[in-house]
Amino acid sequence: MSKGEFAGLVVVVTGAASGLGRAASIRFAAEGARVCLVDLNNDGLIETMRRIAEAGGESVIYAGDLGDAANCAKAVETAIEAFGRMDVLCNVAGILRFHALADVTADVWARLFSANVTAPFFMIQAAMPHLIETKGNVVNVVSTAAFLGQAYTAPYAATKAALLSLTKSLAMEFMHAPVRINALAPGGMLTEMVQTLQFPAAADQSLIARYIGIRPPSQPEDIVEPLMFLASDRARSVHGVCYCADNGITAG
Repeated sequence: MSKGEFAGLVVVVTGAASGLGRAASIRFAAEGARVCLVDLNNDGLIETMRRIAEAGGESVIYAGDLGDAANCAKAVETAIEAFGRMDVLCNVAGILRFHALADVTADVWARLFSANVTAPFFMIQAAMPHLIETKGNVVNVVSTAAFLGQAYTAPYAATKAALLSLTKSLAMEFMHAPVRINALAPGGMLTEMVQTLQFPAAADQSLIARYIGIRPPSQPEDIVEPLMFLASDRARSVHGVCYCADNGITAG
């Protein structure tokens, strides 16, 4: 695909095997981008790649655990070796789990921070020289949990608040560089991951209702729209901010 808003550009999307990452990857390809699809789920990556190819797009895949900094470097290398440049990094991959405080183990805590904070950090570190060269940008997907206390999500919420702070701090660090770093905070989305989650057995539903929201959850394709904006040249004056696409959850 040679036409479209992202024609000639190279986009790396983590979490591309499903959900928002898959929807974003397909849309970037439809807008002319060549896409490097990154995820731990190789079968899911192959399916996303198939859908892009069927629509006439071009993509490559890298499967690996991004909690390992070496895999982050390899993911970026895959994009550079395949397409010769990198213009956009979308850190979409993440893990959501619900736990009562007493049920959070050290392994659960470490896994959430590995996927939701460590991986985006080292993806940005590996990508930054290439993004500066192309005057590109980063979009980190956080969550409304970065702004609101949400019962039974303490470790997850902590990771998303950390990723939001990371976004703003790196935006300041690279204020004089030709690169933009922003975040996007969705509310509830109807993804495979969310639909299979379970709350603790004794969870207080009145506390959960405080952050579920009044309006229905979004489809991943709905959240793609603000993500595309932040990744595009239309957002050339947007740096170091977080856009909420949460159906009003953080409004009150």
